[in-house]
Amino acid sequence: MPYNPQRRTAIICWVITALFIFAIFAPSIFGMDGMNGGFAVSFLSLVAAITSLVVAIMYQGRAGALDRILKGENLLAHWKYSLAEWQSYAEKEYATEKREKRNLFYLVAVISLVVGVGFTIAQPDSGWVVLWVLGGLVVLIAFVAFSTTRYNYWMNKKYRGEAYITPDGVYLNRMLHLWRGWGASLEDVSYNESEKFLAFQYSTPNRNGRSDYTLRVPVPAGKEEEARQVLASFQKEGNI
Repeated sequence: MPYNPQRRTAIICWVITALFIFAIFAPSIFGMDGMNGGFAVSFLSLVAAITSLVVAIMYQGRAGALDRILKGENLLAHWKYSLAEWQSYAEKEYATEKREKRNLFYLVAVISLVVGVGFTIAQPDSGWVVLWVLGGLVVLIAFVAFSTTRYNYWMNKKYRGEAYITPDGVYLNRMLHLWRGWGASLEDVSYNESEKFLAFQYSTPNRNGRSDYTLRVPVPAGKEEEARQVLASFQKEGNI
């Protein structure tokens, strides 16, 4: 069976969880006085252990899901790409992702500027603090947008693509996209005949609502009819 990178991540998370659990009791084991930082170490380790445990369980589930995908369970399509096909996809995807994130950054920057200037005018004494905080947020968003876009492009350049499509998710070029479990939901599936790609729109929960994602899966030459069949399977009642 092909390599499962989610399994390695799950193992790392379990090891980190075990280390934090040990750290909870470390002050007592090594005779560290509670009033001299022992209680703080135990409390922070407890919080970190709970957090890492949740993450470990999540990645354990993702690893199991990817195992099933790689074994071919409920597989709708398994595509491999020529070098030319994948290079073309990588460049187009990079340009599209840059454009989408640049537009989002401009929107956030303008809103932050308007709000920050408004606070500064309304509250001259403290409004500048809000302006600086919002400015820092804009810089952080710019960094995240740039780094994630470059990382995705780097992954696409490093590995020649391979796609596994199932009703529960897609494994594309060592990146796992799931829309079943943990509150995730598949919103729409479409097939772009001219650009030759399947688009999967799905969402996942976050602290402020839901995050929306669009995954574009290129269709290899000669697989157009299979792509239509994949689309038809998702369009059946109850699938989307």
